[in-house]
Amino acid sequence: MSQMTMSTQPGFFDLADSTIAGGQPLTDDSISKISHNAKFGAVRCEIIYMGFYANGNTVSAPLSPVDGYQYSYPECTFVIAGHCTRAPAPGFVPGQATFPAIANTNAGNVDGTVLLQYFDVDDANGAVSIFTAYEASQEQYNTNDGFVKVLAICQRLSQTLPTGVGGD
Repeated sequence: MSQMTMSTQPGFFDLADSTIAGGQPLTDDSISKISHNAKFGAVRCEIIYMGFYANGNTVSAPLSPVDGYQYSYPECTFVIAGHCTRAPAPGFVPGQATFPAIANTNAGNVDGTVLLQYFDVDDANGAVSIFTAYEASQEQYNTNDGFVKVLAICQRLSQTLPTGVGGD
C-alpha cells in the first residue's frame, strides 16, 4: 500500500449551500474550495504509528507523514498495547519501530508470577508510565519493567478529544 502525500497542508473552507445549489453556476473558486475540503477530510483524522516505549520515556507529538502537519498534544489520543512485562534490553531506542530485544531478567532478578501490569501514556504530555508487580515466595515485588507499543489517533484543529480513550 502506498503512502498518500500532499505538498501543502490543506485547510477547510466554509461554503454556503447557496454557492453550490442547483441552477447556480459552479465557479472555479468553489471547485477549488471543494477540492481543498476533500483533501482536508482525508487527513482530518489520522492514525499514526509511534513505536515502542518503556517507563519514563516520552512520546512526542506526532508529525503527519502525509503533509508534515505538526500535531499538538490536545489534538492526540494515544492508544497503548502492552507488549512485554520485562524491560527492553540495552540498546533500546524509545520510539523504535521494531520489536525490542528483551532483558534477560526482571528488575531485581525476581523470578515470580506477574500479578498485574499498569501502563499509560499521558495525553497531555506523552509521558509513559509502566508498573509491573510480581509475586515470588508470597512477597510482592514492584517494578517499572515492561514496554508498550503506541499509536496516536490525531484529529486536526481539535482541542476537545474525549478523555478516557487510550488509557486515561
